[in-house]
Amino acid sequence: MTSNRISIIAPTYNEVANIVPFAERVKASLADFDWELLFVDDNSADGTARKAFEYGITEPRVRPIIRFVDRGLAKSSIQGMLSAKGDLLCVMDADGQHDPAVLIEMVERMERDGLDIVSAARRLEDDHALEGLSPIRRKLSQIGNALSSFVIGRKLADPLTGFFLIRRDRFLKLAPDLGDPGFKLLLDILYTDKTLRHGEVFFDFGTRLHGSSKLDSYVLWKFATFLMSKMTRGIVPAKLISFVFVGGSGVFVHFAVLYSVLAVSASFAVSQTIATLIATTSNFLLNNLLTFQDRRLHGVRLLSGYFKFLAVSAVGIVANVSAATLAYENLIHVVFIATLAGIAIDTVWKFVIANRFIWK
Repeated sequence: MTSNRISIIAPTYNEVANIVPFAERVKASLADFDWELLFVDDNSADGTARKAFEYGITEPRVRPIIRFVDRGLAKSSIQGMLSAKGDLLCVMDADGQHDPAVLIEMVERMERDGLDIVSAARRLEDDHALEGLSPIRRKLSQIGNALSSFVIGRKLADPLTGFFLIRRDRFLKLAPDLGDPGFKLLLDILYTDKTLRHGEVFFDFGTRLHGSSKLDSYVLWKFATFLMSKMTRGIVPAKLISFVFVGGSGVFVHFAVLYSVLAVSASFAVSQTIATLIATTSNFLLNNLLTFQDRRLHGVRLLSGYFKFLAVSAVGIVANVSAATLAYENLIHVVFIATLAGIAIDTVWKFVIANRFIWK
């Protein structure tokens, strides 16, 4: 039995049916330990936080933390870790896929080898041990692990696991430098402080009891841009990378519209103006969905933001059309080059506007 208190941080969202079973498993598994359990809930609509509160009435070691804004798995985990009282901080899922009993082995490994952080690695090559992971999710994890090991600079069995234990004092030192990788906080921790003494223990990844996976297209997108940012050693922010890729999709939209309008005998200036406006609208919506998801605009604010975006970026649109038209006339009607010149100017301007004024 360790003399340190263990704080278990379990981020939740719409997991009301998992609260009691998970808390009971923690009590049974850690009966010989000094522990606390924090459910960090992103304002679930199904009463998850309420269930955790009710359970905590008779079990004071269990308490909920409710987050209303700036939600997400990594940010929820960080807030829970900063709010915890324990000397050892454990982040794990409450859906049944992470077994609290594995914590005993993790603590023993940490104390025996004098480690700062111990992560529970999924056996990604063992079909039987991954009953809770679909073939697609397993393949994505294998690819993600390979890329993550490259970014960290050393081979790890599972740097993308969401189940790990870290000493509180080491976490507090690196916490201010953590970013937002979406849901793979361990990778960010290992990348941020490469002096951490780290070890892995293998465990059997279980089947989800209730609820659904939090992995979606946005999380994958955010993780991909996070990885690319780390590959540049953090020089290029993840949001800028996302903005550029969204802008790249706008290029296809732009050219598709441009050539379509030119095909009906419209002038280049008119065609370029229409294409620019449609591509701008496409970029605005995609950036609202992906790049600035944490500041996403909804309803009236979305409409208001769109018109603000058009109004404030009018200078960029004018510069785009003007630069493209001049290039077109001076380059003997080379539509492709002329259009790229306009898009380059417009993209730089829009990023500054978007980051500072629209999704502020």
